[in-house]
Amino acid sequence: MTAKPRIRIGKYRKLLEQQKDELTRELRRLEDRAAGRDGEQEVVAGEDFDEPGGDAAMDTAERDQARALAREVREILELVDQALRRIDHGTYGVCEVCGAPIPAGRLELVPWATRCAACASGSAARI
Repeated sequence: MTAKPRIRIGKYRKLLEQQKDELTRELRRLEDRAAGRDGEQEVVAGEDFDEPGGDAAMDTAERDQARALAREVREILELVDQALRRIDHGTYGVCEVCGAPIPAGRLELVPWATRCAACASGSAARI
């Protein structure tokens, strides 16, 4: 039997929805950068005389970094979506391993947490 958490669900729903909005905007920005749609690659005449291909190499590195960051943001966005689904199903704030309530302090720090601190410390794979 799982214990019902004693937390204010509305507060966490609002927090998760705000994070989802912020993450969605950040993901869009990173995807635009990775695809070269952010307008930052306009070349000024004579700008790349220092090193042949230097600007192109830098641009490629920045795009690769944007792709990597976008992957991380997508992963967190999925965790946020899962947390919102747990709220809808009435299982938010309950440890998926031991069934104990996840303390409010932990949910404040990691609102998409699926495990209490004790169970999470046994596995760093999922927070």
